Amino acid sequence: MKTVTRDRFNVKATRKATFLTRRYAVLFVGACLLTTAIAHHSKSKVSQCNQLVAIVNKVAEARPERTGMTIAEDNRLLLRAAIELDEYADNLAGMEFSNKQIQILQAQFIKLYRDTSRASDAVVSAPVTNLQSVQKANRTFIAIQEQEGPLVQETNQYCQSDAWSFPSI
Repeated sequence: MKTVTRDRFNVKATRKATFLTRRYAVLFVGACLLTTAIAHHSKSKVSQCNQLVAIVNKVAEARPERTGMTIAEDNRLLLRAAIELDEYADNLAGMEFSNKQIQILQAQFIKLYRDTSRASDAVVSAPVTNLQSVQKANRTFIAIQEQEGPLVQETNQYCQSDAWSFPSI
């Protein structure tokens, strides 16, 4: 009789242990999946920000630090910068982002680079004999360049924000 009781006890204990082991295994796998999903979401934002910032940094590095010694050299530098800005805008336009805010920033940078390129072309092609057109082209060029600072600050602020914060309504 004692043997039968022991066998029943062992079977019950084994079933109970197996149930708990399976239950913990399911909970562990669920926790791992949830952690992976959360980590993937935050990495996604970080990696997308890194892609956007990489292009913006390349544009900043490609800008000439000084102007040329002559008007012809200045014009050559402006034309080269305009071509490079169009290339960077094309590169940026070819990138796909799933994050809506980064998509908005991407569109703003593309517009900024295209506008700056057009303004550079306008400065170069402005007739030197017409002082008003030269001044207008220069003012437009400067006004467009001044838009870059706030856009870079907005990008930095968004990309450095806490991954757990929610957008303000």
